[in-house]
Amino acid sequence: MKKILLATMVATSFGMADFIGGELNLGYYSHSPSGTATYGDDKVDIEKDLKWSSSEDIFLKAYFEHPLPIIPNIKIGYTDFSHKGSGRASKTFSFGDFQLFSLDDDVDTKLDLTMYDLSLYYEVLDNWANLDLGLNVKFIDGTIDIKSTTDKEHKSFNTPIPMLYAKARFDVPTTDVSFQAEGNYISYDGNTLYDLEIGARYSFALGFGLEAGYKSFKLKLDDVDDLSMDTDFNGAYGKVVWDF
Repeated sequence: MKKILLATMVATSFGMADFIGGELNLGYYSHSPSGTATYGDDKVDIEKDLKWSSSEDIFLKAYFEHPLPIIPNIKIGYTDFSHKGSGRASKTFSFGDFQLFSLDDDVDTKLDLTMYDLSLYYEVLDNWANLDLGLNVKFIDGTIDIKSTTDKEHKSFNTPIPMLYAKARFDVPTTDVSFQAEGNYISYDGNTLYDLEIGARYSFALGFGLEAGYKSFKLKLDDVDDLSMDTDFNGAYGKVVWDF
């Protein structure tokens, strides 16, 4: 009886290994900022006034897939990036309770932005051409800090945003090369948010591979926690992938 039970458990474990598949990604993203932020009366340029410049950060993704026709597949994602700036602004401005009265006064600023993604999707195509379609919820948690020698401001903002999700991949026949595009998008009531990746991948043995491409992130918020932003963060990315 014990031998039968052991054999059943082993067979079940192998069956689950074939039943559940997926992919893990660890990426490195170089992003250059542009745009404006408004907290109060003045529209502030994030490059000229907040002095933000290019930065590099990591992102993680995990996909879990199964053959059941009704239950959707799951993707979870984590992105954490920041920008710092220091110097003299191009104009005097206010940001919340912060007031910059003199262009001779340096400002120190920082953006910390953390995003979590939860996607539910279906495989529409699954051969040399792959297509996934679904829905995503992006949870945004961010802070902006500004200080000078005489004043400072700390502004936090957070919001969940529902989005459309799509991913397309094309495998080059008889090679280990593939090209893919993946993104989330939503636009409503003056808010627009999208993040897009376009890249090429080379796959090695045991499901491991390398991917490189271009990543674009748009964040346009209209009066979220009294903060409005119209910003873009664009740049190259590279990542290690494991398809299991």
